[in-house]
Amino acid sequence: MLDSFEREQASRQVFETGRVEYIVAHAMVRNALANELGVDPHDFRFTRGKYGKPIALLGRTTVAISFNLSHTKGMVVVGIAAKNTDLGVDVENRLRKIDLSIANHYFAPPELSWIMAQATSNQTSAFMSLWTLKEAFIKATGKGLSQELNQFWFTNPFITPIRINFGADMQESNSLWSFEQRMLLDKYYISIGWRGLGQVNWIEIPD
Repeated sequence: MLDSFEREQASRQVFETGRVEYIVAHAMVRNALANELGVDPHDFRFTRGKYGKPIALLGRTTVAISFNLSHTKGMVVVGIAAKNTDLGVDVENRLRKIDLSIANHYFAPPELSWIMAQATSNQTSAFMSLWTLKEAFIKATGKGLSQELNQFWFTNPFITPIRINFGADMQESNSLWSFEQRMLLDKYYISIGWRGLGQVNWIEIPD
């Protein structure tokens, strides 16, 4: 089902689990887009934008339906949205081992304060909660890690609705952005961010 670009990208995954998750994620995207457009899943070709955001093509035409995907060991997430919606998704295992000192490189002061205010045993989980939200945003904008991560922040993702805040140098309005976050299997944080209003329809597909 995958095209030559996808197969090449899958082959670059260092571990077999990563290759499998990449293939599953892209097969899910193909089936979801095909279902929306009434075409064969094999008809799509994939490429990447300037900062790495995946783009689907039918022939030479860019597919208007927005999508994004993410995977980590044991979990694959695909997001589909209305035409031309800026959309980003991210998933991470909140129990993975990380060096919390790297938070200084990725988070704005309000986020650092919130992480450090958590019980020591919960700080890694708090890190991952914020990280998936920040990843969802930079994937939605399509700018990826070229975006300065300390120029926007989330104050407390456990309070809904989740709100994003922007520094003075960013030409964005927080009222234009929506975010949701879920935990699955008591260990995976899944975050989705999109420019606009609307609701998320969560669908779980067991392995």
